[in-house]
Amino acid sequence: METNNFFKVIRQDQTYLNMLYLLMSFPLGIFYFVFLVTLLSLGIGLAITLLGIPILLGTLWLWRMFAIFEYQLSKMMLGIKISFVPKKQPKKIWKMIQAYLNDPFTWKSLAYLFIKFPLGIFSFVVLVTLLSVSLSLIATPILYYITKMGLLQGTFCIEAINICFINSYFSAIVVAIIGVFLLLVFLHALNGLARISGLLAKSMLESKK
Repeated sequence: METNNFFKVIRQDQTYLNMLYLLMSFPLGIFYFVFLVTLLSLGIGLAITLLGIPILLGTLWLWRMFAIFEYQLSKMMLGIKISFVPKKQPKKIWKMIQAYLNDPFTWKSLAYLFIKFPLGIFSFVVLVTLLSVSLSLIATPILYYITKMGLLQGTFCIEAINICFINSYFSAIVVAIIGVFLLLVFLHALNGLARISGLLAKSMLESKK
C-alpha cells in the first residue's frame, strides 16, 4: 500500500459511506430477521386453514422488494457494480407466482436477508470497537490534562502492581499518535469489511438474463 493512499483514507468520502453502510446493516439485519421469522412462521402455521397462503405469498413478494432495496443500497453506497435485470413477469397471478418460485433470485435473496442478520451484528461490533479504541487513544492527552486539573477522577496507573501507563504529557501525546496510526489502519480495515459485504451482495443478488 502506498504511503499516500494510506493517509488519504481519512479524507475520502467513500470511507464514511462505507462506515454508514456497516452501521445501517445492524438495524436492517435485525428488521429482516424479525420480519421473515414472524411472517413465515405465521404463514406456515396458518397454511392448513388456507389463510397462511396469502401471507406466505405476500411475504415472498416483500422479501424480493427488500432484496432489490439492498441491491440499490450496495450499488449507491459501496459503488459495487451489480448486474440486475428485472425479468418480465406474466400478468396472470398464478403464472406470476410460478415464475417467482422458479426464479433463483427469490431463494438467493431470502438467504441473503437471513445472512444480513449475523453480518450486521458483526459489522456493528467491529465498527464500534475499532473506532472506540482509536478515538480513546487519540483523546488521551485531553483526558490526562483534565485528570491533572482535578476535573476528572481517575488514574492511568495500576496501583496494585505500581505501573503507570501514562505519567507525563509526552507519553500521553505518544499514545495519541499511536491512536491516529491505528485509526488509519482501522479505517482501511472497515473499508475492506464493507468491500466484502458488497461482494457478498453482488454474488447473491446479481440477476442476469
